[in-house]
Amino acid sequence: MSGRTVHRGPRGSTRGVALLEVVIAMALMTMCGLGLLNAQLGLARHTMASAARTRAAFLADALAEAAQTGAPASELWKSRASTLLPDARVTVTSAGGVASLATLMWTAQRDEAAPDSQQAAAGCEGSVGVQAPRSCLSLAFAK
Repeated sequence: MSGRTVHRGPRGSTRGVALLEVVIAMALMTMCGLGLLNAQLGLARHTMASAARTRAAFLADALAEAAQTGAPASELWKSRASTLLPDARVTVTSAGGVASLATLMWTAQRDEAAPDSQQAAAGCEGSVGVQAPRSCLSLAFAK
């Protein structure tokens, strides 16, 4: 036998290091993937809320135009509001003189609900005390 000995170090110190690296890498990739998924879902919710606000603005404009002409079309737009927005409530009120106010309230999506500390917009006070969060849009116009 030769007098040389091969030093291999402590026997258990390097065992499982590669497996530990793989586990850490997979955990980091999973966390990044969940973050991206959460961002995509948030964008989709905001897109739906934005589309509802766009439909509400269109409805308020159509109501104002119908009210200006005095046509019975305003009743038609009030009935269409419930199909375009969830649980929509439409009011057209006189604001004094020739000014009027078209107000739409609908059930808000989860992300668009206003915080409790935020004051309601003018004409949208009816949302106080309602169980589901409500969104509101008011449009002033002259007759």
